[in-house]
Amino acid sequence: MKPLLRSFSMFIRQVLRDSMLVTVCCATILSAFFIRFGIPALEHVLCGYFQKEAILLDYYLLFDLLLAFVTPYMLCFASAMMMLTEYDENMTGYLAVTPVGKKGYILSRLALPAAISFIISVMLMHWFTLTRWSWGMILITCLLTGLVSLAVALLLFTFSHNRVEGMAMAKLSGLLMLGLPVPFFLFSGLQYLFSPLPSFWIAKLCMEQNPAFLAAALLTSLIWIVLLYRRFSRKIT
Repeated sequence: MKPLLRSFSMFIRQVLRDSMLVTVCCATILSAFFIRFGIPALEHVLCGYFQKEAILLDYYLLFDLLLAFVTPYMLCFASAMMMLTEYDENMTGYLAVTPVGKKGYILSRLALPAAISFIISVMLMHWFTLTRWSWGMILITCLLTGLVSLAVALLLFTFSHNRVEGMAMAKLSGLLMLGLPVPFFLFSGLQYLFSPLPSFWIAKLCMEQNPAFLAAALLTSLIWIVLLYRRFSRKIT
């Protein structure tokens, strides 16, 4: 346990010394304030300008889902960038053979940051959502978005060789969240073309609260994680 905690504390110190990653982590708080206070203000302005009673109101749930995604996504992105830095400096293999071990390295760089992002995401969802959420739905949604963000971190690290490539890959990894707005705008059966994306099922779950969508979201998230973890594991060996 002590080697694991030392490895994780080293990871935290490295993140705090990197101004870009600190900014990324702080962006989650700024996003929460913008969604909670900026969106209603924008709704008021648009309704006054177009002389309508509601414009964005029907999409408040979508903004809440973006809030649920942004925290784990940003924190897991920071984790992936730090791992790429260590990989570029040939530290990854070294850390894997220290008392921390390969498993401890994975826990300190992926599992613990994901757990922290889950806690922060739950808090932000409790305080900053635009619609009413039960505690059960908050916990389930944050767990699912955390799993998707973990897959994003694996994707970034696996298919990038350095931070520059990682930041370019981050733009493509955003496609994993492409399924989020689909149920809000596409009502025909064509929406199921996005079924390989966990974000699609998360949106369906929050809209309809059907347990089948929970199972689909969990299954697709785990499939992405398992497939990416195999390549990730070979890379850090």
